[in-house]
Amino acid sequence: ATAVVTKDTEPMGGMLSQSLFQEIQGDGSKNGEESERLSTTSSSTLPSTSSSLSSTTTSSPPGRAKMSVFGPGSKALPPHPSSSSPHPSSSSPHPSSSSPQTAKIHRARKTMNRPPPTQVSLLRRWLVVAARRRDSWLEDLEEDADEDEFLLYNPYARDDTDAAYSDSKVREGSDGGETERLEELPLCSCRMEAPRVDGTSRRPNRLCMATESVNGELVGCTNIILKGETMRPSSRVSLMVLCESHRSHMVKHHCCPGCGYFCITGTFLECCPDQRIAHRFHRGCVTVLGAGRGRGMGTGMLFCPHCGEDASEAQEVTIPPSASAVTVVTTSASSTTTPARMRGVVKKDPEQQPPQAAVAAGPVNAAPPGEGGVDSVGPSLCLPNGKPICPSALPPGPSRAALQKAILTQDTERRKKLRFHPRQLYPAAKQGEVQRVLLMLMEGIDPAYQAESQNRRCALHVAAQRGLLEVCYMLVQAGAKLDVQDKSMRTPLLEAIVNNHVEVTRYLVQSGACVYHTEEDGYTGLHHAAKLGSLDIVTLLLETGQVDINAQDSGGWTSIIWAAEHKHINVIRALLNRGADVTLKDKEMNVCLHWASFAGCVEIAEMVLNAGCQLSSVNMHGDTPLHIASREGFLECVTLFLSRGADIDIMNREGDTPLSLARSDSPVWVSLQINRKLRRGIANRMLRTEKIISSDVAQGYENVPIPCVNAVDDEGCPSDYKYVSENCETSAMNIDRNITHLQHCSCTDDCSSSNCLCGQLSIRCWYDKDHRLLQEFNKIEPPLIFECNLACSCYRTCKNRVVQAGIKVRLQLYRTEKMGWGVRALQDIPQGSFICEYVGELISDAEADVREDDSYLFDLDNKDGEVYCIDARYYGNISRFINHLCDPNIIPVRVFMLHQDLRFPRIAFFSSRDILTGQELGFDYGDRFWDIKSKYFTCQCGSEKCKHSAEAIALEQNRLARLEACPESETDPGLAMLGNS
Repeated sequence: ATAVVTKDTEPMGGMLSQSLFQEIQGDGSKNGEESERLSTTSSSTLPSTSSSLSSTTTSSPPGRAKMSVFGPGSKALPPHPSSSSPHPSSSSPHPSSSSPQTAKIHRARKTMNRPPPTQVSLLRRWLVVAARRRDSWLEDLEEDADEDEFLLYNPYARDDTDAAYSDSKVREGSDGGETERLEELPLCSCRMEAPRVDGTSRRPNRLCMATESVNGELVGCTNIILKGETMRPSSRVSLMVLCESHRSHMVKHHCCPGCGYFCITGTFLECCPDQRIAHRFHRGCVTVLGAGRGRGMGTGMLFCPHCGEDASEAQEVTIPPSASAVTVVTTSASSTTTPARMRGVVKKDPEQQPPQAAVAAGPVNAAPPGEGGVDSVGPSLCLPNGKPICPSALPPGPSRAALQKAILTQDTERRKKLRFHPRQLYPAAKQGEVQRVLLMLMEGIDPAYQAESQNRRCALHVAAQRGLLEVCYMLVQAGAKLDVQDKSMRTPLLEAIVNNHVEVTRYLVQSGACVYHTEEDGYTGLHHAAKLGSLDIVTLLLETGQVDINAQDSGGWTSIIWAAEHKHINVIRALLNRGADVTLKDKEMNVCLHWASFAGCVEIAEMVLNAGCQLSSVNMHGDTPLHIASREGFLECVTLFLSRGADIDIMNREGDTPLSLARSDSPVWVSLQINRKLRRGIANRMLRTEKIISSDVAQGYENVPIPCVNAVDDEGCPSDYKYVSENCETSAMNIDRNITHLQHCSCTDDCSSSNCLCGQLSIRCWYDKDHRLLQEFNKIEPPLIFECNLACSCYRTCKNRVVQAGIKVRLQLYRTEKMGWGVRALQDIPQGSFICEYVGELISDAEADVREDDSYLFDLDNKDGEVYCIDARYYGNISRFINHLCDPNIIPVRVFMLHQDLRFPRIAFFSSRDILTGQELGFDYGDRFWDIKSKYFTCQCGSEKCKHSAEAIALEQNRLARLEACPESETDPGLAMLGNS
């Protein structure tokens, strides 16, 4: 049987909602059929694996032979070939022995499994609603406020235009059965932010417009608003300007879309479509669909007004007032403040109250809690800016004791009526005069004052340089800028690092100082810490996750080069554990192995060699590490390099060999002479060693070099293709790259919260802090991953940008014994790490059918029909050499980054288990690939689980032969016994 596809199967579209919307509006007679197609997760957008792999016998021309990651096990295998051929990556297939009357050429494709149906349903709903809302959202907003910008929609959002659209379809002549299918599920707009309304700036006192419903009682909010942008839970509610507290509750779906009142305290219904999301609404605000017949008879379907899920499963919850930690109820009858929308009980947020003038100066018995949960037990002080000075914020020690003493005696000193100038703050901080610094700050001296006579250094610079933790704490609390720079572009944090003050460095980092700032010469804090050998500071900086461990200064030196030159073994070990690249070169083309040999540290030299640093690396003078070690006379390093196979006859640009650079009759000279004679003695032996035939097949297009080696035959580096790092096109594919069509997040953190829209499109953010897939990621049916894109508000370093950051693991192209070229790891790769992307030429399905070589085709969708493929035959990257493994260690995942056109996902490979150094990488091409290719060659992976080897095919053929000879032997044993009885 041949896999075929029916005529009504449609390709997966990028922004399918536009075309579907036009189809629905174009023909009113097809409303029932089209609405049913839109309201279900049919195979027209993202078909299931089972439907796409259905096999039928037909008289039409045979369908394309595709592959799935896990094909059906009951399909008959092809006859065993008379002779096996090498892997497609090593040689081209043998000519087919099939009959020339075949109407269509069979093409082998590499494919992958489908995403989970729940995500398909969500994406389909998003695409359909998006097209409708794109034309009506701007007009709906203009009715409520004057606005000057257009904001993209939320996939959960919906307004009355959808309901109006459904009603219009019902009026066009649909029957009652079609009416229920045309009604759209309700979707809220809690996470949409409308433009700023000019009228809000003229509101008295700029008060929050939120109203809370607490067990039937309406409570107004009088918090001060900070942002003028408006929000609302649905189009049935007026636009509101909210305080930060209620804005936070709005995006958490804690505002009822039916009445517009917040559900924070009291009794209400709660719908939980996900463990991290809770949709709150009132029982009377439940949406009822089927209004024509259901509302009057009580038979309509109930849906959540937020997400459209079945509301009959919603749970009733009660939250007491004490559980509402965001606001504090104040029922004082003497309050004269007018509520935002009504009179009654007023709620205020203590975090948004203006600072009181009464606490501008003077000690207090119980200061307000400091930031970060500082314990205020003991003497404390409140600065003019309202921030506290609490000694308990510092670790126990001399710094805390000095600060306590200054606070206890500051009243006496202030009675002296001393007058200060801002220039006096710098020398006081330099001398560590805690009492004097405190008095100046209490008098309002600007802590950020930069004196020209001190090279624009401020008091925080000198306090960090001297390691005065208590002075740094007071200055920061008083408003000193953490990242202020002097004339040499040095910050206080760099001063603390350069002078090896660990506690001050830790405090400044915890306070938010920039850890990746660079000086004039390109030095970072990590460079200084590695040079000094301060393991504590190096570890502290690396744990922030914000420093570039491979950053290079103006001389091209990295942190690991600095540590190698100064022989800091523990720092080298810490940097290597964090993934430092030992192959980077400085301006003179030296790698860290050159500097380790120059320092004469054999321990560091061995560590960087084990990490993949090449012993044959040469600098701009032509010197190898062996040249340098021989010149400097370090016998242990020379012995190590000779044991690793260093060439003693290689010459530098001056024509010197390592032997000629060594001092005569020195131990190094003797060792080199002995090694030279031993090598000459075995020169006539036929030994084939691994030969480096290319230092980087990527030619610098990847983040890390990818060398090519051959220890099998005399084959040279592959050159019958063009290396590209991203997919390319040779004909127009019409990919939707419109930035206004991108769904994007508005995160200001690292996109680790559940509010990240990109994470919601992916079901959740599947990356951890180390940029690896989570353990619970479905490896059998990998979901679609939507990474943050150009339209997102987050930083380029957020944790939801992994694939777009490129290859980070070290790989090697090597010649295998039986399968041509292959790819293996040059480092230990943890489970879930991103390996590389399958890159090639984007072509249509029709173009794929006429390509002569189908060994590099990868289908972008696992179904039969008009789909698109990636062909890495003529354009590709390192992934084109990854072989098939029946026991794969990497899996393909669909990822969207620069666009969200669902027809053209990016295929990213992630490790499915821990991969050790030297292990070959491979993924399962699928049974549909081998249905075609097994006619020309068999699998050579050598795994115990191999399903496509010559032995496995022979066993399957024997089983089928016995089944044809004795069909009754395969009957059910129970039926046979019943017949005998």
